[in-house]
Amino acid sequence: MSLPLALDTNVLVRLLTNDDPEQAERAAHLIDRSSACFVPITVTLELEWVLRGAYRLSPEAVISAFEGLMAIPQVHLEHDDQVLYALEWHRQGLDFADSLHLARCAAGLGITPFVEEP
Repeated sequence: MSLPLALDTNVLVRLLTNDDPEQAERAAHLIDRSSACFVPITVTLELEWVLRGAYRLSPEAVISAFEGLMAIPQVHLEHDDQVLYALEWHRQGLDFADSLHLARCAAGLGITPFVEEP
């Protein structure tokens, strides 16, 4: 059994935005040929930042991009259950990074409430 491929933000951005069709196609083939792909939580956070900041996607478009990515059977996001919570809170208006921090704290550390400002 082969090890999962760890995907970087750049690969996922190409796949999700198709801003460079040749690279997007290579990213899609890489994922399709793999039995498992892993997306670290740090890449998840960076991916949202790039889609929102550099590509100026709306929160709903970012959420849809993540939902599409998570629907690919061989793609596994680290702490995917927490990412789902973060996406739902983001859909309700909370900043994605804050949502992800809150989900991570609530899940394993038992830290509530989340403090955003001193």
